[in-house]
Amino acid sequence: MSNDIQELIMEFDPNTIEHLGIQMYSTLPPVISELVSNSYDADSESVDVNLIDDGEKKIIVEDKGHGMTFDDINSKFLKIGRNRRKANDNSLSQQKTESGKRYAIGKKGIGKLSFFGISKTALIETIRDSKKNIFKLDWDILTASGTNYRPEIVLRDGVTTESNGTKITLLNIKRKSDFDPNNIAYNLAKTFSIFNEADFKVRIIHNGKVDEAIEVKNELRFQNIKTEFEWNLPFPTDTIDNCYSYSKNITGKIISSEDTVPSSIRGIALFSRGKMVNEPEFYDEKATSFGYSYLTGWLNIDFIDDWQKDVISTNRKSLNWEDEDAAKLRVYLYSVVKFIYKEQRKKRKEKQIKLISEVANINIDEWLQSPSLPEHEKKLAKKMIDSILSSEGLPTDKQAELVKYVKDSFQFESFKQIAKEFENTEDLTTEKIIHLFKEWELIEAREMYKLATGRIQTIKTLERLIDANAKEVEQMHPFFEKFPWILDPRINMFRHEVQYVKLLKEKFPDDLLEEKNRRIDFLCTSVANHRFVIELKRPQHQITLKDIDQAKDYRSFVEEHTDVNKFSPSRVISYIVGGKINYDDRKTRDEIDTIQNADKVYVKTYNQLLTDARNYHLEFIQRYEELEGKNQ
Repeated sequence: MSNDIQELIMEFDPNTIEHLGIQMYSTLPPVISELVSNSYDADSESVDVNLIDDGEKKIIVEDKGHGMTFDDINSKFLKIGRNRRKANDNSLSQQKTESGKRYAIGKKGIGKLSFFGISKTALIETIRDSKKNIFKLDWDILTASGTNYRPEIVLRDGVTTESNGTKITLLNIKRKSDFDPNNIAYNLAKTFSIFNEADFKVRIIHNGKVDEAIEVKNELRFQNIKTEFEWNLPFPTDTIDNCYSYSKNITGKIISSEDTVPSSIRGIALFSRGKMVNEPEFYDEKATSFGYSYLTGWLNIDFIDDWQKDVISTNRKSLNWEDEDAAKLRVYLYSVVKFIYKEQRKKRKEKQIKLISEVANINIDEWLQSPSLPEHEKKLAKKMIDSILSSEGLPTDKQAELVKYVKDSFQFESFKQIAKEFENTEDLTTEKIIHLFKEWELIEAREMYKLATGRIQTIKTLERLIDANAKEVEQMHPFFEKFPWILDPRINMFRHEVQYVKLLKEKFPDDLLEEKNRRIDFLCTSVANHRFVIELKRPQHQITLKDIDQAKDYRSFVEEHTDVNKFSPSRVISYIVGGKINYDDRKTRDEIDTIQNADKVYVKTYNQLLTDARNYHLEFIQRYEELEGKNQ
């Protein structure tokens, strides 16, 4: 356009203006994005976005780009639908910005209409080669002008010493609420991947507070994401069985978060030439599993801008997947998402196994490979454990509780019998396992009921021995050797594999034991690897301080000779049992209180053992009767 043209002219189709100017840009973030895109394509190294709402609302976007001449305004800015990348031909040079340093990220030539979505008036000031031009765009006048709109010229070719650049001020803002600079910065970071370039800087300034300006960085997109695992593309050769020709040209990062990610960034976004061309999604992967809510990331697919056909939609929210080349890309992206999802589950399972093993104090892998677990049972146990570990959304402490319950329950034949129904179940879920546990609870209670009723008979036997003042070695020792649980439920509580020995010399060679220490009655172990040193007196014997000191000495001797590393966690607890305790003796009474509070030495009478045993086992009888009543 020659310099003798004295006016600015915009030729347009009113329907295009209405559709592209209003409907596509009805919110603030996409409008700011278009203006930042224009500044980037103008080779600006900095852009300031000033949001003003402490008086009349207005937005000022100012850059230090190459600016426009009066002719440029007519031939470029006011030309609707001008594709700056293909103005003359399709060569790569035409896709570059004026300096040749950047690829242009604006493409459709409609971004200048975006601000009409949120404002009715725009004042544009632009400087190039020491000449300043200012003109105003008014929405009401534009829509009333037919197909030719002549913007108001405020200043034409005014001489200036200011540097090149463009400032756009949006007035008559439709928005009523105050501006949110953090939200604008976040949305810019979601839309572009250009903010970490060394020669491009964008700041968001609210009400002129430059010292509080927010510098936009790519990382803002994931500012609240706690990365658990991540994968960088391109993948190593043969990671995915796919022969997609552009696979090595796809770069980016996919993240698995510790927590679910916001829905706005859930999925994998696509970028070309630094600008988003497809919002986050999973590319035909159904993504119904809860595990997908932890995935986010971005991939750069710059090569699509070299395709003959334009597959980028006008609003840049999605590619045209109906296109043949785009469809091939989608197939590859589907395989990427599928691979990442499987890898995430694998890594999470490995991490969960380690964590749950610590929480439940169980080495899961070691238990599943234990010789004590028959081969045909290992498969079922592993299946149940895997189902619990892969249960998405189930808290770790609950998983640990269920895993421990599975391990403990596998000691009972009745549990394994009812669990067999899951051997051929392909979709074994945690819900089904929990249902099994509820069914097993009644069976377990029934087992405990049988055990409790049997033990009540044992308690009655002990009563008879006490009444008869039974002898220690001939009668009491055999009784407690057979029924050690009556001393302490920890010794043999609900377990069948409990190991204990009669004499201390079975644990230690004779040559390591002093003569005075060879007469300990029993050394027992519990399921928690505690050691119980038991000293029995006759039912009519009154326990003295001397007896207590002897029990303390036995306990410290065993503790001294126990390899705590081998039996960790290991504690040594001593029991001395007799017929009476002289509570009238102050020293005896104080000593008993001290040692029992330390959980090291317990002084019991046979009658106390009887009372405790009765109360404890009656609880199981009552529990079974409650459960049986609920199931009737």
